[in-house]
Amino acid sequence: MKQAKHMFIIVLAAVGVIAAMMMGLKFAFSRMVSAAKPQLPAPIAPMQPAEVRVKVEERNAAPLENGAVVAASDAVAIVCGNGANVDRYETRNGALRSIARRRDLPKEDVAALMDYLASTKDAMRVERVAALKNDVMNLLRNQEPPVEGLADALIAMFDGGAHPPAVLDYCIQHLGAMQGGLNDTARRRVLAVLAMAAARKGQSYAGTALYSLAADRCATSAQNAELKRLALAMCAADSNPAARIAAIQLAGEHGYAEALPILRKALSSPRRDAVLDIVAIGSVGFLGDSSDIPRLSHFIKSDSRRAPAAEAAIRRIDERLGVK
Repeated sequence: MKQAKHMFIIVLAAVGVIAAMMMGLKFAFSRMVSAAKPQLPAPIAPMQPAEVRVKVEERNAAPLENGAVVAASDAVAIVCGNGANVDRYETRNGALRSIARRRDLPKEDVAALMDYLASTKDAMRVERVAALKNDVMNLLRNQEPPVEGLADALIAMFDGGAHPPAVLDYCIQHLGAMQGGLNDTARRRVLAVLAMAAARKGQSYAGTALYSLAADRCATSAQNAELKRLALAMCAADSNPAARIAAIQLAGEHGYAEALPILRKALSSPRRDAVLDIVAIGSVGFLGDSSDIPRLSHFIKSDSRRAPAAEAAIRRIDERLGVK
């Protein structure tokens, strides 16, 4: 419990840093944010791809911007970009929200949504396409009985390489969430894709894949060894920044002491990132020893943004070493 509390403090501090950096851009982006879902956040503590909860009432018809009401199949057509206003996110998202709680979509609607996921053409901006497709994935995952071939479709999207990284990140998230409910053959295919994605450390989705692999409760010793290898490789400075942050945090959580030299070097580098530093400091707290305390104490004295993480890390080291 103490370690969880300390990690919470560290992540909270990281979120504060991000919020401070974003305040200056708040006004300029306020209109855009109101019209679009945010892009996938950097995986400081990567979220499991659970259902996106939408506050809607159960209903079979979709009220649109102009007040018209359409049936479920017509709503699916709008979601897929058929008809007028195909470039309007609000229209297509409104149609999706109207059927977001449906668990019994007709086969024709499921097939249309599957075709839309696979399509690489869309009139909307990339970040809005990614947000809409994520919600489509949620809708398909929640169908009863489960949609046959959904995992294969997401794997094909990833393997094809034609979709933007933001969409591929959602594919990886959902595949990770689905792995526990698949048969052995399908599960092995998903794990192979997750390992492939995690090996592409230059991509942001590598960190998402890493945490999806770490969530595998049936992992063998060989798979755990591969997870460790991938995490340590992703801690290196040539990784995507978001993926690197995910790997550094996972290394601390899993006790990968081999990451310590990389973390110490990162915290001594002249070119630094506040969020990465905060996560690295937290992992040093899990992995480090008394030789790390002077470095951590320096942050307490000279850097208010990093100080809370450094204080928590020193307490963790002291507790592990039995220092009172």
